[in-house]
Amino acid sequence: MEHKDGTLGCKHPRSWVEKRNAEHGEYLGAMGLDMGIEMDLTPEELERALEICQHMVGLDYKRPYHRHGKAFYRAYRNYYGDVPEGNRILDKMPQELFRVHHNERGTTYYLTQTGLDWLGRQLHVKIIRR
Repeated sequence: MEHKDGTLGCKHPRSWVEKRNAEHGEYLGAMGLDMGIEMDLTPEELERALEICQHMVGLDYKRPYHRHGKAFYRAYRNYYGDVPEGNRILDKMPQELFRVHHNERGTTYYLTQTGLDWLGRQLHVKIIRR
């Protein structure tokens, strides 16, 4: 589109373009993370990791609620305890998904906001922290 002063430009407002650009960049970043996890884990390991993460936020006990055609879940916990050596499957996943606390009694995993977003994309549920 050519403006009256002869410069070329877009007909959309700048705020719309910036919002669209941010959403697109976030989508591509999330897609790369998802593909990387799928490439690192076997299908059985990925399924087990999803089960552990669902248990971590309580999705194995409570069900998500639906509003306006979308599924939402309010996580009432966000931790998973394992043996002191750690979990073999969770240790293979990217470190940006978890915070890990080691001590002599065991290893505790906590999902970060990136981890909650990843789990939500896998389950098609918007997971909200308490």
